[in-house]
Amino acid sequence: MTSGNGQATVRSRPVTELFTSTATALWATTYSVDLALFNEFLLPRLGEPPLNVVVLADHRRLATALDRLDADTATTVAAVNRRWLLRGVRPKGQRFHPKTYLAVTRTRATLLVGSGNLSMDGLSAGREVFTAFHSGTPTGDAAIGSWRGWIRRIVRLVDDVRLTERLYDLEARLPASTAGTTTAAPLLHNLDEPIVAQFVAGVLAGATSAGVEELLLAAPYYDEDSAAVGRLLVDLRPRRVRVLLTSTTKVDGHRLAARLAASGAAVEVAYYDPDRFVHAKLVGAISGERGWLLSGSANLSRAAMLRTAGDHGNVEVSVLTTLAADRVRALFMPPETTAVPCDLARLSALSFRVDPEPALPSVRLISATAAPDGTVEVTSEPAAQPGWRLDDLVSPQALIRRKDGTAVTAAPLSGRLVRLLDADGSRLSNRVVVDDPTALTAALTTPTARPKSDLPADLAGSDFDTPLVRMLVQLHRSFVMEVTDRISVGAEAVTGGQEDDQGDDDLWARLERERLAHDPRASRYRAGWSSSDLGSSDEVLKLLDALRSGTPGKSAPTGNGKNLLSRLLDRTVEDFEHEEPSHRRWQLAARVRVRTRNLLRRWAAAQTDPRLAWIDPLAPADNFAMITALFAKLRMDHTGEHGAIELSVEDLDDLWSRWLGGFVGTGAGDGWLSQLDQDTLHAARRRQPDDLPETVAALCWLAIRPGQNVRERIVDHQPTLVAALSQDLIDPTAHTARYLSRVVGHHLTREQVVEDLLDAAAFLDDALWCERTAAELALDGVELKAPPGAASIQVRLDVRGVDDPLLDPRVPRLIAATRHYRRCRGVAVYAGDSDWRLSVYPEETVAYLPGQGRPTVESVAPLTEGDLDRLAVSVSVLADLFPPAGPQESPVHCQQG
Repeated sequence: MTSGNGQATVRSRPVTELFTSTATALWATTYSVDLALFNEFLLPRLGEPPLNVVVLADHRRLATALDRLDADTATTVAAVNRRWLLRGVRPKGQRFHPKTYLAVTRTRATLLVGSGNLSMDGLSAGREVFTAFHSGTPTGDAAIGSWRGWIRRIVRLVDDVRLTERLYDLEARLPASTAGTTTAAPLLHNLDEPIVAQFVAGVLAGATSAGVEELLLAAPYYDEDSAAVGRLLVDLRPRRVRVLLTSTTKVDGHRLAARLAASGAAVEVAYYDPDRFVHAKLVGAISGERGWLLSGSANLSRAAMLRTAGDHGNVEVSVLTTLAADRVRALFMPPETTAVPCDLARLSALSFRVDPEPALPSVRLISATAAPDGTVEVTSEPAAQPGWRLDDLVSPQALIRRKDGTAVTAAPLSGRLVRLLDADGSRLSNRVVVDDPTALTAALTTPTARPKSDLPADLAGSDFDTPLVRMLVQLHRSFVMEVTDRISVGAEAVTGGQEDDQGDDDLWARLERERLAHDPRASRYRAGWSSSDLGSSDEVLKLLDALRSGTPGKSAPTGNGKNLLSRLLDRTVEDFEHEEPSHRRWQLAARVRVRTRNLLRRWAAAQTDPRLAWIDPLAPADNFAMITALFAKLRMDHTGEHGAIELSVEDLDDLWSRWLGGFVGTGAGDGWLSQLDQDTLHAARRRQPDDLPETVAALCWLAIRPGQNVRERIVDHQPTLVAALSQDLIDPTAHTARYLSRVVGHHLTREQVVEDLLDAAAFLDDALWCERTAAELALDGVELKAPPGAASIQVRLDVRGVDDPLLDPRVPRLIAATRHYRRCRGVAVYAGDSDWRLSVYPEETVAYLPGQGRPTVESVAPLTEGDLDRLAVSVSVLADLFPPAGPQESPVHCQQG
């Protein structure tokens, strides 16, 4: 909601109002930022370059979040400091905490000031309060002019060349009316004077002779001794005080109650109903029919309200609005919420809890800038010392010190997320995103500067061009291989912090559906393979030609009626004769390998994402068919010198296992096919090319091929191989044998391929399986033994490293893997390092013996075939099958008070 310009309050939709295609600039200041939301949904809603986009966030919060990213999640920052500028602000006091958003179009500017961070919850959840100001109105021009003066001081504090350049550009885009006005500005900041002093002065200047009749308070965070509330009570001396809370409000209830009681005012305490987190920060004062509302970023804390930014306070921005008394009261009630009065004594249930701030590294990495030759220049505090290196999650490089205090890497870096390491490889600094000065300048000035939206994040902005990269780019242009996942570790880390509640999944879904609804790739799924005029195999080859050349319109080769493998064989000699050898530097090949491997791994993991159904219910089936054809071609590319690719044979084995496992699962209900109902499963099978099973058979045989380390490879791939066989997805043919003969370089018959696949499916190597399973589940040891004698139990499993099997989520996964490996139903699990036992068999209750001399307890109901798979896939525990009170008593440590 908003409360602006002294007018009636209206409901606001910040995403709709700010992120529009007509925007030419957007500046945001926030405590924390959801990079996934911003890059994937909000940024594409803005206009085309030239575009000036800047986000200023709290330095500590941003540093902590970036430090949690790894090589697999670093793509979150692909567009950062290329298409838009991200900077952490490190004030001298506590936190950089203002929430302001300025959007500029060619005709007007809109400023929102409020309580919401640049996250889903902050912009959409409805438990925030914003004030909207528009240029062209006296109050709007005054507010935007005041914000201009404030942001200039923040930019000077950051002292960054590229940020300053963008500020000059922003001021040139702002309407001239905002440059100066005689109207009093409603914005309050604490760079010079505490917020509370400005609020009190404004209220007392306009109050009647009767003084302040009512003070209203609502905030999620207070200080330990309620000093800010005490200051308001002393300075305003209200006759009534109304405090609105939730059970999550962080305040020392005893001290707050004491402050309220000592004021002599009539006190009313009320809890919001429903009782859920409310992030709005509001202070209201009423005198007669007139009211004043303080809203914005400042909590009821000492650092926010009582101090200036230079005196150990946060950096805050608030709005002081004059409204009718009833309107002030109404703004304290979120939509669809009521307030339930309660006794003052109930405050004692609230406690002041401070989440410890993560310690920052001893060295502050201030900036990192890419040079044209690929090296990276860094500025740090203190300056770089001998032996320090710059780590980009790919290959750390030594730093060469300069006389001016900066340092530059000795060799080029490809990664965009960097930090400093000492000579021993230990972390020294926070992480920053490398600036690309050329791209940043172009984004401000060049209409074509915006990178193509049809590039995968891993490959965007890359300076290399190889056949493999071209194939993956074209594949991305043709198919929706993933729906962007904001709950990865990196995205979750960036949104973390005590200022954020849980994300608004409705907003995420709404924005994702909106984007996918206009995705031109959706038409390919609706057409399907079988509806193509060329036939299914020809359609695959047509796409493979496009993948190889990067030219979408390239026609398919002749040869209607031939299957995929035969036509790949027919094309191999011709391809090699026309392809030029590529003599590329090793470093380039290594970068291509890392990026393409990470991209294909992520795509594989995304196939079970239910949001793919938004593009088409059978999208994973089409994706799997296409990726199978791609892997068949990549395997063939390894048979000739000129066709060699950056991915190794071992990479392809691993990637194929991931894709096949994501599609068919491992027998534990964890694949896309195994999660379908019967009608959808039949539709998926009808949707796929007729020759898919013979291609799958070829790739599976290559994964378990005879030769070095065959035992290990069979154990690795066996679960997905068995699952694919059970789904009738493997059917070796003479074409399969001919293709494999070319790939491996010696003659194979269909009968040999069939025998090898069946032998691998039936292969048992208990010692190796136990070793691999223990390592995968981080157990101290796993050992298969003879069954204990019960008719229903076929396998006994001794496990070490599990203290409580009912509360350990690894146990359902272990049992499901054992049943699949041994193709059995009943499993007994014994503790190898204690004396508990567990017996599991479908159609019977789970029996658990906690230890010798203790009674056996049983699950509430008999186990069904799907229960174990459900628990394993959802990473749940066996205790879910037992009575709510639990099968045994466990000690609970309690603390009085």
